[in-house]
Amino acid sequence: MRKTVIEPNGRNFQYWKDIWNYRELALNFAKRDVTVRYKQTRIGLGWAVIAPIINVFVMTFIFGNLAGLESDGNAPYFVMVYAGTIPWGLFSKAITSVSSTFITNADIMKKVYFPRLISPIGTSIAHVIDSLVALSILLIMMLIMGYFPSVKFLLFPVFFLICLLLGSSLGLFLSSFNVKWRDLSQIIPFAISVGQYLTPVAYSIDSIPENFRLIYSLNPATGAINAFKWCLIKDMPFDWTSFIITIVWIIFLFPIGIYFFRKTERTFVDIV
Repeated sequence: MRKTVIEPNGRNFQYWKDIWNYRELALNFAKRDVTVRYKQTRIGLGWAVIAPIINVFVMTFIFGNLAGLESDGNAPYFVMVYAGTIPWGLFSKAITSVSSTFITNADIMKKVYFPRLISPIGTSIAHVIDSLVALSILLIMMLIMGYFPSVKFLLFPVFFLICLLLGSSLGLFLSSFNVKWRDLSQIIPFAISVGQYLTPVAYSIDSIPENFRLIYSLNPATGAINAFKWCLIKDMPFDWTSFIITIVWIIFLFPIGIYFFRKTERTFVDIV
């Protein structure tokens, strides 16, 4: 029989031990999120494929056909855009869902004890499932087009994790403010929509004038998106500058996000 110890303010390691002890609950949260998202839909997980593909077609037409921008390496433009859409989707969904975790899971959090970090962890796992489905479709399309990824593709789990950590870190930080100021629930989706065009999702970073490239790389998502595209596009050079900046952002945001999340979880019941 497992003993649960609930400590005031959770100042020692018991809270972190509980996260491991409640790992099955995180999987249940992930299963619930996937089930609810596609419940009573006719094609279920197919929506994890249809939505990105429509987005890819639109951006390919705008940036590739109308603007005439070049692809990364020698990859077909469609493949390059799809490769950028997958990590962007993981990053943006992590921000949106994690930032609203206190609101969407308020009922269960008020009734049952569990480490509150389990909720965003479970939500993040659900988004990884969506991204893996989209990635499998991209690989099939690449094989049909005769564009085969190189062995560096095997590194994609590393860059998945980086996108997830970056999005979750921002989400954890914003979740503490989202409890008090619900305007953030409207601002975050808008900011993500704009951010998609300020990040090399649908175009190559080489399209940015070299004088502005360093400033452009300060966008925390730039390095994560570039790194994931690199593992799929054979002759694309690795942009170390933007990647290192992304890692610095994660090192900075992750502990701050955890701190504000832990601080908010003690009092959110009085506000929600």
